[in-house]
Amino acid sequence: MRVTKVSLGAVLAILGGVMPMMSSSIDPNVPTVPLKNAAVPGLVMPVIGLGTWAYGFPGEAWNDTIGQTTVEQFLKMGGRRIDGAQHYGDQKGVGRGLAGSGLDRSTVFVTSKLPCTGYNETMKNVEDILSDLNTSYVDLLLIHWPYSAGLEKRLTTDPKCKPDSAESAKTCRQSVWGALTSVFHAGKARAIGVSNFEIKHLQDILDMPDALLPAVNQVEFHPYWHEDSLVAFCQKHNITFNSYSPLSCPDWAPKTHLWARKHGALDEPVVIKAAQAHSKTPAQVILRWAWQQGIVANPRTYNTDHMAENLNVFDFELSSDEMQAISTIKPPAIPKVCPDPNKEP
Repeated sequence: MRVTKVSLGAVLAILGGVMPMMSSSIDPNVPTVPLKNAAVPGLVMPVIGLGTWAYGFPGEAWNDTIGQTTVEQFLKMGGRRIDGAQHYGDQKGVGRGLAGSGLDRSTVFVTSKLPCTGYNETMKNVEDILSDLNTSYVDLLLIHWPYSAGLEKRLTTDPKCKPDSAESAKTCRQSVWGALTSVFHAGKARAIGVSNFEIKHLQDILDMPDALLPAVNQVEFHPYWHEDSLVAFCQKHNITFNSYSPLSCPDWAPKTHLWARKHGALDEPVVIKAAQAHSKTPAQVILRWAWQQGIVANPRTYNTDHMAENLNVFDFELSSDEMQAISTIKPPAIPKVCPDPNKEP
């Protein structure tokens, strides 16, 4: 039985004269978590989603055609959450996959992300995302990184995002969060949140007067890289913690990225031992390890066997000793898949 709680965001939206959309119609057999803070009443997020990074990048392993097929396959197998981003270049392929699935839009939870480049830029990016996805709303919209440097920042029209400095990084985050709040009130996102935000970045939002708190923080999290203090901070503030690269990215990645491990944590002896004990795969063990900490995950794959494995992690439980053993795996010299957001101002 689900308990529906009215979020702060929904209350403020109603008081402001804007009625938020009703909750999604996710299949009740799909394991979900309720979203709080900046989320419409009753909105739930499926625990396991499909990561889609690199679907649209030219010359890489995936493209829009493969992305469309992969989304359709994942949804056909019972998956109900798709994770994408404007920067991934995957939005058109994801949108085609949603349309090709034949499912009602309200039954699929769609996440997108946009850069932290300014208020007006955010409002335009939202319209571009919705157009590419061919939808009138996303279920979750995230600020992709706490700070955007380089060309994107130099072209911003938002004075709160200039010049490049620690102070402008803070004011820019707050300005973009204000834009996302407007998007939420307008009904174009059922929930809003952040990605790659450390405690110091989250605190900038908490410091805003009367600000809605993020519903979600999506961060790299796996046995080689797990920031337990950040997880605790998010859970204290009812911010759902969402893991990306949950398997330490054994699937595929361009040479420009940091890791060189073919199978990552899947080859760790303690993970293999737990998998054998529960008649599961190492990937299922790692996803279960995250879920027993209350963490939802976006494993990326276009392999249908792996999709089936990823969706089937709810019929066993790791012991406290197994949880501890995985949590204390010694990481390799380069433990992260993506850059460290702790280094962002």
